[in-house]
Amino acid sequence: MKKSILLVALTAAFSASSTFAGGSLFGGSESDTVSGAGAMYGGASIGQASDSTCNSVADQAGALLGNIDCPTPSGWKVFGGYKVAQNLAVEGSYVDFGEAESNFTIPGGIVGNAVANPASIKSTATGFGVSGVASAPVTEQINVFGKAGFTAWEKEGDLTVKNVTVGTTKKDVTTVSSTDGVDLSLGAGAEYKINDNWGVRGEVEHFNGLNANLYSAGATFSTF
Repeated sequence: MKKSILLVALTAAFSASSTFAGGSLFGGSESDTVSGAGAMYGGASIGQASDSTCNSVADQAGALLGNIDCPTPSGWKVFGGYKVAQNLAVEGSYVDFGEAESNFTIPGGIVGNAVANPASIKSTATGFGVSGVASAPVTEQINVFGKAGFTAWEKEGDLTVKNVTVGTTKKDVTTVSSTDGVDLSLGAGAEYKINDNWGVRGEVEHFNGLNANLYSAGATFSTF
């Protein structure tokens, strides 16, 4: 339901942008073409994600649970946008934060064993987002930009505790959890213009609901 609401908002934002810029998603007046307004763009990026929640747990509970691994899984995203003005765009994106696995040890006695239990948490997360993007030129080929918007996200996690004593046997016990929400997302980056259509882009984004960051780089293609 939350994802559907965000997709409706994204559609409305692009429709409003088209009207504001002159009607056609693929065109506009000559002055629009010169200024960049009316251009559509898209691209794909790859990078690494980091989980601030894991880092916090590692700092606070590391002494109790042993060394906790906080991985930086490979993530990727695809995105597309529409320029309502030379330095202002509306952008939508799909983000996959990859699969992260954290390993640690639960001290003996907590889950019924006299000895310590190895444990791990595996998690995956994805999100659909819509943002406003403001940019400013540094040179003729380099632009810097900042963005703010909302992301509808979903996260699934599996907690596995190994060698748990259940009756007279030992087995691995797994608990599955799933959470979702719609929360603020922020980002900043820079883009290098190769020619009128192609460019390369690097950025860092923070997703409040997931308490996660994504560092990525990729290619962009613009209609103008």
